[in-house]
Amino acid sequence: METEFKEPQKVNTTLQNEMPGFDVTKPQTLAKVPSAKTTANELETIEGKTSQFLAEIPQDFNKFYRAYKTPLVVLTLFLASFVTFRVVLAMLAAVNTFPLLCPVFELIGIGYTSWFVFRYLLKAPTRKELAAEIESFKKQIVGSNTSESLN
Repeated sequence: METEFKEPQKVNTTLQNEMPGFDVTKPQTLAKVPSAKTTANELETIEGKTSQFLAEIPQDFNKFYRAYKTPLVVLTLFLASFVTFRVVLAMLAAVNTFPLLCPVFELIGIGYTSWFVFRYLLKAPTRKELAAEIESFKKQIVGSNTSESLN
C-alpha cells in the first residue's frame, strides 16, 4: 500500500497593507481615526437594534410559553419534586445523626402500624368502616363517586 506524497503548497505570507490605517509611505504617521459621524451613526443603529430586541423579549417569551406550556409545567413539577425529595433525604440524614432519635422513630412506627392493624384490619366490620372512610375521602378529593363513573 503506497501513500501519495504531495508537495507542500506555498502560501503568500506578505500582507499588502501590514497595518490598516497606517500610511506606510511616510514614517512616523499616526493611525487614521474614523470620523465621528460614522461612529455616531453606527452607535445609533446598534442602539436601535438593541432597544427593538429588548422590547420584543416579553412578546417572544409569551409566544414561547403558549407554545410549550405543558412541557414547561411538567418540567417545573419534576424539578420541584426532585428538589423536595433531596431536601427530605437531607432532613432524614440529619435526623439519623442523633443517637437515640432513629430507634425512637422506629418504635413509634411499629406501634402505629400495630395499632392500625388491630383497629382496622382484623375484623370485617372495621374493614368495611375503613373502606367507607376511604370512599368518603375520594369523594372529597374528586368530587364524585369514582366507582359510578367507571361503570
